[in-house]
Amino acid sequence: MRLLLPTLLFLSPVAIAANYGEPMPEGEAVAIATAAANPADYAGKAGKFSGRITEVCQKQGCWVVMEQDGHSARVMAKDHGFAVPKDASGPAVAYGVLEEEPISEEHARHLVEDDGAKAPAARELRIVATAISLPDAAPSQE
Repeated sequence: MRLLLPTLLFLSPVAIAANYGEPMPEGEAVAIATAAANPADYAGKAGKFSGRITEVCQKQGCWVVMEQDGHSARVMAKDHGFAVPKDASGPAVAYGVLEEEPISEEHARHLVEDDGAKAPAARELRIVATAISLPDAAPSQE
């Protein structure tokens, strides 16, 4: 009976972190709402940012939108270097460079028609990420 309990615990589905891209650096993450309130303080430098995934690219999983308290940022995989599951949701941490970017009509059309995004604003916060971590990801049942 002693061996059975650890085996059952090992096989039971528990939340584990799922990491995509490069290894996630140590350190605290800045909330998306905080970065959105003062984007100039964070723009152009690599950092960790946290929020909740509200959208995912439905074509390749190459971007997500992270939101917090009504503020959001589109997290783009740098050089399409990795993808997240198309059904990803919940808390997330991204490591990358924050930018405030205008969205061209052509890019907006691509996001909506090809990737399944909601219509973006004329300008958006963007994080060009080298890593995304989904701390509460459930293990795959495949």
